[in-house]
Amino acid sequence: MDKYLLVISCGEVLGISYELVLKISKFLENNRFLIPVLVGNLKWLKYVSKKINTGLSFLVVNEEILATTQKLVLPKQKCLLIDVLPNYDIFTLKRNSGEVSICTLEKTVDLIHLFIKFKKKFCLLTMPVSKKNIQKYNKNFVGHTEFFAKKFDISLYNVSMLMEGEDKDRNLYRVLMLTRHIPLKDVVKNLDVEKSVVQIKNVVDFIDKYEKIKVNNIFLCGVNPHNGDNGAIGKEEITVFPEIVKKLKSTLYNKKIFYPYSAADAFNYVRCKKDSLIVCIYHDQAMLPLKLLCGYKITNITVGLPFLRVSPGHGTAENIMFKNSADLSGVKFCIEKLQEFLNNVKEKY
Repeated sequence: MDKYLLVISCGEVLGISYELVLKISKFLENNRFLIPVLVGNLKWLKYVSKKINTGLSFLVVNEEILATTQKLVLPKQKCLLIDVLPNYDIFTLKRNSGEVSICTLEKTVDLIHLFIKFKKKFCLLTMPVSKKNIQKYNKNFVGHTEFFAKKFDISLYNVSMLMEGEDKDRNLYRVLMLTRHIPLKDVVKNLDVEKSVVQIKNVVDFIDKYEKIKVNNIFLCGVNPHNGDNGAIGKEEITVFPEIVKKLKSTLYNKKIFYPYSAADAFNYVRCKKDSLIVCIYHDQAMLPLKLLCGYKITNITVGLPFLRVSPGHGTAENIMFKNSADLSGVKFCIEKLQEFLNNVKEKY
């Protein structure tokens, strides 16, 4: 089986992101399919590694050499690393954690451009970041999805946030967020028919390509309480939604489209139905049921990029930093999904 370079953007230094990077790198030591390439700060990796006693060491590499090397042989207990802000000491890293995060992402983009140029086989795992800390250095940063779309010249409605979660009974939930990182008061005015249809179609096509199922059922969740109660509480369900469904039916043939559905009913209905996609209108309409049902076993997939990118569906958890108690289930689930996607696309093509 072909090997893929797994680029891991290390994320926020204040929190559990670096701990998760070290733990997943240790977990991947004997993986014959994915070779981790870390993008982060060497001093902080060593600092955290000593705190949680991983026994890992790091081999700092040059991006261009890495991109052009044909056969990669990695010594045991060594991690490949692109070092970010190597001149910063530990105290400077703590004070300027947002700068470290945004520089890590910029360096990740540079590396990916090189990998694309030299036709390397790779995928991307991004660790959680603090938007608040990054915005001290980049006021326009609202999330990974929007950041990578801009860096690869893709319009925002041509990238989609597909969340996948697995519950304790191994039921899988696939959930698309039609709007992402915007205030709740702006959700309705951002509910666009054309853009909604494009996003739903892109996600259905992605699932068809990378997963061994075809989406047969699409559940479009209502935006208002009681699905608008026939226009008494809100009119989007009887004005915008029928237009979305009409266009969807002319674009996606032989799909059953259910609307408007409450999020609770949609999640209950698809529990044992693997061929279903839930379409949520805003962020927390998707994340609340996902987190209640799946805990940390959630992955965020960016659909529409010219490469596979996933991220665990949780935050930085600064309150448990250095306690060696970070739950690895979300990151392991990300790895499982990446391997599944890459295996499936290889079998199909």
